[in-house]
Amino acid sequence: MTETIHKGSVPSYGEPRLWRCLSFCRSRILTRVRLFCCLAGYVMAATAQAHEALPSPSATTLAHELAQRDSATATLQQHCATPITAHLLDRKAPATLQQDARLALNATPTEKLEIRHVQLLCGGEVWSEAWNLYLPDRLTSQARRTLANGHTPFGKAIGESNFSRQRLNSRFTDLPSGIMLENRAILRRRTDGRNFAYLIERYTDDALDIRAWRETSSDAVPHQEPASAP
Repeated sequence: MTETIHKGSVPSYGEPRLWRCLSFCRSRILTRVRLFCCLAGYVMAATAQAHEALPSPSATTLAHELAQRDSATATLQQHCATPITAHLLDRKAPATLQQDARLALNATPTEKLEIRHVQLLCGGEVWSEAWNLYLPDRLTSQARRTLANGHTPFGKAIGESNFSRQRLNSRFTDLPSGIMLENRAILRRRTDGRNFAYLIERYTDDALDIRAWRETSSDAVPHQEPASAP
C-alpha cells in the first residue's frame, strides 16, 4: 500500500531524531554553563581568600620596623610621647607553651621558668600583648628585681644593649580579634650567647597607627581585653 504524504507535512519518522538532537545539545550547553559557573565561583572564592590572607601594608611596615631592633619596646617607644608601660595580667601560660619555652631555651629540668603575661601601653592604648617566659637564674639580680614589679617592659628591664634577638616567626592571620601581628623570638645574652627568654608578642590594631605621636596620659586604664592564650 502506498503511503500518502500530504503537502507541507513532516514525516513522523524524523521527529524523534530531531528532538533527541535538540535534547542532546541542550544538555551539553547546560553542562557547560554549570561548569563555567562552578569555575567562576571557585576563582572568585580563591581570589577573596588570597586577599584576606595578605597582611595589610601597615602590618608589614610595623613588622619590618620591629625587625630592625632587638627590643620591641624600644621600637614602640620611638612613636609614643609618654614612656611605654607594662600592665601585668597574670603569671600563667599553657603547659604546652612552657614546654616549648624550655626546649627553645635549652633549660634543664631543675631550672626555674618565670612567666609574665603583660600588655604594653602607650598612654591608655594597648599596643601589644606579650608572654615573657624566662629563666631568672640567667639574669642579673637588678633585672630580676625590676621584672618583679610587673610594670616595666621586659626589654627595658634587661637593657637592649645586653641581649640579642633571634626571630623565630611572624604571623598575620588566624589571630584573635583586634590582633594583627604575632612575633615569636628568643633572647640571648650578649656576653656568652646563652638563651634566657622565649617571647610571644602580639600587636593590636592600635599599634598600626604608631606613626602618629600622641599626647596621652600613662595613668589611663587599659581598655582592651586580653587576647586568648597562644
